[in-house]
Amino acid sequence: MRAFLSYSKTFSLLFQILYTWVALANSDSSLTEKNYSKDIQDIVTNGKLVVAILKTDNPPFFMTTPEGKLDGIDIELSERIAKELGVTLEINRTAQTYDEVVNLVASGEVDLGVSKLSYTDERAKKVLYTKPYAVFRKAMLVNRLVYAGIKRQRNAETLLDLFSKPDSKIGIVQKSSYIDFAKNLFPNASINEIETWEHGLKLLQEGKLLALFRDEIETQKFLFSRPDANLKLLSLIIKSQEDSIRMVVPRNRLHFLLWINGFLETNQIKYDSHMLLEKNEKYLHKLKELKRTIDYR
Repeated sequence: MRAFLSYSKTFSLLFQILYTWVALANSDSSLTEKNYSKDIQDIVTNGKLVVAILKTDNPPFFMTTPEGKLDGIDIELSERIAKELGVTLEINRTAQTYDEVVNLVASGEVDLGVSKLSYTDERAKKVLYTKPYAVFRKAMLVNRLVYAGIKRQRNAETLLDLFSKPDSKIGIVQKSSYIDFAKNLFPNASINEIETWEHGLKLLQEGKLLALFRDEIETQKFLFSRPDANLKLLSLIIKSQEDSIRMVVPRNRLHFLLWINGFLETNQIKYDSHMLLEKNEKYLHKLKELKRTIDYR
């Protein structure tokens, strides 16, 4: 009888081991059944797509709505990518600057950077850039009075002539791609790195800067929101200089990069300045409507 009980226990133990082995084998086969690359499988296994987005709002790309929700082109794009992968979306907004967004991706702390990021050679040494999902032109927001004075003194006919000497002070948001752009376009100009766009606008209107260098979206957004500023400031769009906005992925995730490029192409995702400004107008209109509601209450 004892021998029989011992045999039964041994048989039961062997059965449990065999059952566990079969279950694990089936589990492994279900993971490899779709034959995903390691890039994709890592995200799917983790169950979420972690995306870095700049902490400071920048409509219409990313912003917090009056209801406290995240919205914007970059948010929508991130949601669509996560849905296509079959995972949830997690937003990381710890980055204080655009360069910090890139660094989060480069370190592997996040899977993707989607934050109105321009291409620069320096950033491309750290991460892989996707195809553009938005394209517009570089622009200058110029103080009309300072501009007229310098143009008269130098007989400046082109932007290169206008910004050819150190007394041409250009304001640029620190740690942004436009620092490199300005150095390449206007090597002799005086480049002043400013902490925020808002601070730069203040300096520009006070006549302490000749111009702010950014893109046509930001210059037009400001002039649309402040019609009175048109008396002091002028937007100069540099038609020959495009700014292509791209996502970034870790440099060891080449297949993920190729997958995103295919996703963008298949879904024909590419915004131009008209589409972006239209979305921004809708956002501003929504804010105004909310303000009217609050004031009425």
